[in-house]
Amino acid sequence: MKEGEIMKYKVLAAITTGAMLLGLASISSAQTNPTTVRVGLGYLADVQFAPFYAAQEAGFYKAKGLNVTFQHGFTSEMYPLLASGKLDFVVGDAEDVILLRSKDVKATPFKYLMAMYQVTPNALLSKQAKNIKRFADLKGKSIGIPGKFGSSWTSLQAMLAGANLKESDVKIVEVGFNQLEALTADRVDAVMGFINNEAVQAEAKGLKLNILVAALVNKSPSSGVISMDDTLKNEPLVKGFLEASQRGLKLSIDNTKQAFDYAKKYVPNMPADRIKVLESSVKLYQSNFSKNDKQGLGFSNPNNWEYALALLKNVGRLDSKQLYKRGDFYTNKFLTVNIQAGK
Repeated sequence: MKEGEIMKYKVLAAITTGAMLLGLASISSAQTNPTTVRVGLGYLADVQFAPFYAAQEAGFYKAKGLNVTFQHGFTSEMYPLLASGKLDFVVGDAEDVILLRSKDVKATPFKYLMAMYQVTPNALLSKQAKNIKRFADLKGKSIGIPGKFGSSWTSLQAMLAGANLKESDVKIVEVGFNQLEALTADRVDAVMGFINNEAVQAEAKGLKLNILVAALVNKSPSSGVISMDDTLKNEPLVKGFLEASQRGLKLSIDNTKQAFDYAKKYVPNMPADRIKVLESSVKLYQSNFSKNDKQGLGFSNPNNWEYALALLKNVGRLDSKQLYKRGDFYTNKFLTVNIQAGK
């Protein structure tokens, strides 16, 4: 080897070594000085949040240089904390972003970033003896709901509209989050619940139910990760958190038992049969849209946002004369493409 070639080799080696050392130093710095990320999970500690617990316990967040902390509570408590900068992300309903942002974009500049569920998990549950087999059969019936808010209320409105029924054609009973108890005690004819929660619990109790899934008439996006416009300016943080969370979804599908075991740390005294809730939930994490290699777990279907805007206008929750752009409410740009189950 000639002297010039030797010198060139030494220079290249030095550059390569320096780059490697710089990369190692960067990784070491991220691990020793992680960025704190505060996440609000919009309900009580529950197995439904297993993908986020799994991402934490499997070290996905840590690998991105993030120190993630969870705070549980109802979304009505979480959103003010997000708006005031006391939380960085919240897991809540897509429709909340539409309703809050459209009402006052300066006070609540929320944006939906990652879908947990690809279809709405809402469902109408009734005892078989009530003979409610179609949405049209709801006429004259009493229906228990947590309250006139959230995806349960929107899905019920979609069900009634799909059967050409008005709210006055049924009796709405606000039962709080005690839907199954109200149904079991015959305080109402039917209740709005979730196919991955109350329906699973009812089956475990041996109740014979008719179940009408809301996804037949409500194509809106469902629960997912929400943040603020200002937070999105920190692109590395947002991308890192979302990629780790996408991998939490993947782990939950690929190894549901492991994800359930991780969740036990966050849900004290969780009964073993709650794994059935997670088994039912992971079926909702994927769709034909998300399975496309140009999308992936966590991606939102733009058509579902168009549907949601139209539905909320039709039921009087949005100004029917106002023009809304779906891109104001959600984005897929921070997600990592083609993170898929089984790969």
